[in-house]
Amino acid sequence: MPAVRTAEEREVDQKMSRETSQETSTASATEKAARPGAVERLNVALVAEAADAVAKLQERTGLKKVDLVNRALSIYEFIDAELRAGNKVIIRDPDGVDQIVKIF
Repeated sequence: MPAVRTAEEREVDQKMSRETSQETSTASATEKAARPGAVERLNVALVAEAADAVAKLQERTGLKKVDLVNRALSIYEFIDAELRAGNKVIIRDPDGVDQIVKIF
């Protein structure tokens, strides 16, 4: 079942998408390298499962591929850091039941 997003969440997503698009299309390579938070361009071949996941996420969220990949990498880095610090990732369902998430 698709997650219901508020108008505010959609507005934030659209703003982030516009900013990302503007940065990648208007800044020269020299400008990008000279400023903090410079954009790095990657060319990635996705396996079928990952490509399907991107398509499903695009349909559910309306986000661009670049935004989905940026978010996925940010989440992965956060989870990896937490696990390395000895913490656990736990999902709580609507009934209040917790499940420990094991991530490769």
